Amino acid sequence: MIPPALNDFYTLPADRRDEILVDEITSQHRWHYEHNRAYRLTVSLRGVGPDVSEEQLHRLLRVSAISFKSYIEQLGTPFPQERAPEFVQWILDHVSIKLNGTDPARIRPGYRNLESLLCAVEKLFRNAGVEIVTSSGTSGKAAILVRDFSSKRIATEAYFTAIGHAWSIGSDHNLIFVMPRQTRVAMARIARMATRELGWRKRNRITYTMPFSATPDIIRVRTGRLFRSGLKGIWERSVLHPFMEWANERLAEKKFVHATVTALKEFTALGKPLLLLGGLVQLDSVSRFVSGLGGMTLPAGSRIATGGGMKQLYHRTPLQIRTDLEQTFHGPDGSPIPVTDIYGMAEAHWAAFQCTEGNYHLPPWVYVAAMDDDDNPMRGSDVTGLLAFWDPFAGGQVYPPFFQTADRVRLINSNRYFDPSKVCSCSDKTPYIFQESIQRVDLTEAGCGATI
Repeated sequence: MIPPALNDFYTLPADRRDEILVDEITSQHRWHYEHNRAYRLTVSLRGVGPDVSEEQLHRLLRVSAISFKSYIEQLGTPFPQERAPEFVQWILDHVSIKLNGTDPARIRPGYRNLESLLCAVEKLFRNAGVEIVTSSGTSGKAAILVRDFSSKRIATEAYFTAIGHAWSIGSDHNLIFVMPRQTRVAMARIARMATRELGWRKRNRITYTMPFSATPDIIRVRTGRLFRSGLKGIWERSVLHPFMEWANERLAEKKFVHATVTALKEFTALGKPLLLLGGLVQLDSVSRFVSGLGGMTLPAGSRIATGGGMKQLYHRTPLQIRTDLEQTFHGPDGSPIPVTDIYGMAEAHWAAFQCTEGNYHLPPWVYVAAMDDDDNPMRGSDVTGLLAFWDPFAGGQVYPPFFQTADRVRLINSNRYFDPSKVCSCSDKTPYIFQESIQRVDLTEAGCGATI
């Protein structure tokens, strides 16, 4: 049977959708079990073989925040650039695709920094279209994820199918990203990747307004939570970290605010709707500057989107920031520009977009559940537990896309527990996370942040 297109999942009855998802999960499991050494070892210890029943799906889950940082335990260091050949072997053990036809001997024993190592790995496996992205690394220990040609394509389709459904963002929108163009952080990289893969640049204006690169090494030093040993660590701690703090406050903020406001004016003059996307802290700086100018009118159909959560100490709450954004930016008729949030994580090939009711709707092609304290799926159409997801269609074949997150959420109408009476007031029938219910159980390990 030919699987439905992603967009078709929105119109499938819940029971039919669940049947298709379960069938595809079991098929994906069988394939990854055969091709992924680390996954096979993990699930085998749980009594799972190549064939799995629906009642065993929870045994396929791995903790996302641990899986993509397991190189630290295997290598004995959070700095894989110091043990490059072993890091390459870690990649080979943890992906399900074949990365052959190259000579691993081209990898040197050590590299100057993590960025140079990741560039070398991408070059080594360039025939597969390998691209490496990271989490925001706000703990200093970045999750490292591999993508290939196929996974980049389907992840792009997934993101833009969902944002088109949720917010009607399409090819008529120009895009302003308050983030650096050069970075490996997943949220920023997916924006760049998606606009490239979909040919968006041929029709639209797109700009990135952060004036500096954000490599994993720069982010790690700036967070001030993890430094290298010896003289390199002394240099990072005593010189680089204080300088980055000073530069961000005195130079970077002024530059990205000026670049963003300039882009807003230029894009508004074009008359097409625009999407302004950035972290809460960065957008707050933009909002305060524009407020001082008396506010700004944006074209009809425009939207402001926040993402990444609040991953640093800040003197204002998300609610205060979003309220000020709504008061600062308005449409031609004087009504506030919609300000809505995106929930996602580096480890997922999906994002949940906030609806008019404030709830986060999960893509219908992703099977979701809330897990109890014993790592079992909770029963019911309105439950609170750790979010788990199985993404058999958009998750790609690089690694098994079955993960338990470190986020406690109130999940409504999860798969197999659809209740028509609990459909969101916005009328979208997909599973959703209730507004303001997301709690980061492990703040230093989960999600993308706004520290870039």
